[in-house]
Amino acid sequence: MSENIPLEQVVQELQMVAQQLVSVQTQVRELQGTIDYLANQIEGNSVFQQVGPLLVEVDDIDVLSDSLAETCKQLNGHAEKLSMRESELRSVYEAAAKKFESA
Repeated sequence: MSENIPLEQVVQELQMVAQQLVSVQTQVRELQGTIDYLANQIEGNSVFQQVGPLLVEVDDIDVLSDSLAETCKQLNGHAEKLSMRESELRSVYEAAAKKFESA
């Protein structure tokens, strides 16, 4: 990342990335909770999935669980990338802050 980027831009991007990271981590926790719940679901009980404004009965819980697990995996990958970007931005911010303080 270029060190010529104004400190304000670094701060804005850092805030944006941090917010996105929290959002993605929250989605992962919610999905993991849903996956865990489905794993403990009593056989014979109906499970419904929201599709737009409708609740639709799920025919195959295993397919739903697999789909949720894949989504969770993808979100975890995205969270890792956001976390790495956040670390990069924090380093740039700290370097810029030290440069500013010494000026």
